[in-house]
Order: sequence, then C-alpha cells, then structure tokens
Amino acid sequence: MNGATASDKGLLRPHEAARFIDLRRYRETGLLGQYVERYWSVQWDLPEGASYESVVIPHPCVNLSFMPVLGAEVHGPGIAVSRHPLTGGGRVFGVKFRPGGFTAFSGVEAAALADWSAGAAVVFGPEVDELNAIIMNGNDIDAIRVASRFLAERMPERPDPRYGRALAVVKAMLEDRTITRVDEVAARFAMSPKTLQRLFQDYIGLGPKSLIRRYRIHDAADRLAEDAGADLARLAAELGWSDQAHFTHDFKDLIGFPPSEYAAQCATAGRELVVAHR
Repeated sequence: MNGATASDKGLLRPHEAARFIDLRRYRETGLLGQYVERYWSVQWDLPEGASYESVVIPHPCVNLSFMPVLGAEVHGPGIAVSRHPLTGGGRVFGVKFRPGGFTAFSGVEAAALADWSAGAAVVFGPEVDELNAIIMNGNDIDAIRVASRFLAERMPERPDPRYGRALAVVKAMLEDRTITRVDEVAARFAMSPKTLQRLFQDYIGLGPKSLIRRYRIHDAADRLAEDAGADLARLAAELGWSDQAHFTHDFKDLIGFPPSEYAAQCATAGRELVVAHR
C-alpha cells in the first residue's frame, strides 16, 4: 500500500501547540510501510513552573511509543480525545501503524485494541525495553533506524490479503469526502455492509461509520483552526453532514465541546500556558 492511510491532522489548536511542542513526522518508505504509516517525535522544553496540555483527536491507528520514564508502550485507537499534560522538558518517539496494520503485523485481535494501553513487552517481549533505552539516548534519525530494523525483523512472512483490502477501503475514506455512508463504501468495494463491518472489526477495532465521521471531524477541526470565523452551517454541508445540528452533535460527542466553542478557543489561542505563582 502506497500513500497515506491516516491524515496529519488531529492536533487541537495546532498554531498554539507549535509554540510549546516540536512535533515531527517521518514517512516509512520501505517494505515495513505495508504496516507502518510513519514515525513521529514530540519534544518540549517549558519554562520552570509552566505547563501545557496537548490535546489530540485520535486516529484509527495503534501507536508504539518510546518514553524515558514509562518506557515502551502500545496504545490502541482512542474513542475520545487524548490529553497530554506537559511540564519541564522531555521527548517521546513513536511508531504509528496503519489502520489495521498492528493486527496484521502482530496477530493481536483488533477487538481488544480500542482504548487499550499496555507495556510493549506484552507484545514484543523484553527486547523492546532495550530498544527503548537506545531510542531515548539517540536522535530521531537513530531512532528510526533502530526501530525500523527491530520491526522489520518481526514482519510476517506473507502479506494478508484481507488486510490489504481493509487498507484500500480506509484510503478511499480518507481521500474521498463524498463518502458519507457505510453502504456507499460497501458498494464501491463490491461487498455487503455486513462484510465490511466484519472486516473492520477484524483489523481495525472501530466500525466504518466511526472512521468516516472521524476523518470528517479531523477536517472540521483543521478548517476551524485556520479560519475560526468560518460559517458552521456551510462547513457542515461542505464536509458531508446533513445539517449543522448533526455536525455539532458529532463534533461534541468526540471532542467534548461544540465546534463554536472550539472556534472561539482557536481565536484566542495562546492563553493556555499556565504559569504557577510561587
């Protein structure tokens, strides 16, 4: 599978976040790219007494994260936004698997992955803890080199054709915003809605309806971050919602507050840095 199957969107208030964190992404271009979407790193260095909370709309992907204190962990696809309070300085390096890629790679059942977190040694054995130490002591380029080699050595011998089919569906959902219903996707790929549901259940752990909505909310949050004064009714129509009310419901259900409130936050970005008074 060539090309993106997960967007670069999802970080809330991205212009504000860029003031406090250094987020970098690196595409996997080798054979491992069948399963791995990209590598990423986040670094921060906040003044003494300061804190910042990074908030992310999750992708339908599993992440393998390497951290200095917690060590290596596996995080399944989230069903709500994830919040990451940051203080002082630090660095996290991660491997983002493609949607369904972790199940096809590891054999871990997708149904168990939604909102799942565990020490990576549960999946990869104690060697991953040694890998974590190496990654935390190097730079991003070194981390990509050792992490890709570690995973390449554990790749399945044969590709899974059903996983390839799931990825093709996900790619279509990501690229084509005219897709708004599960039956449209099923018809495009010559399968029944029930077969499509089972395919997503087996590999991704989230239903196809959830993915369609998730990618559109990524787009909506991204558009509002760029234009906080955007007309919400027009935005809802452009992104495939039947009306503004449904758009507001879906946005609030995932993020926790309506798009109007998020737009206001983006308009006043920069007030989230909290400095403790001593």
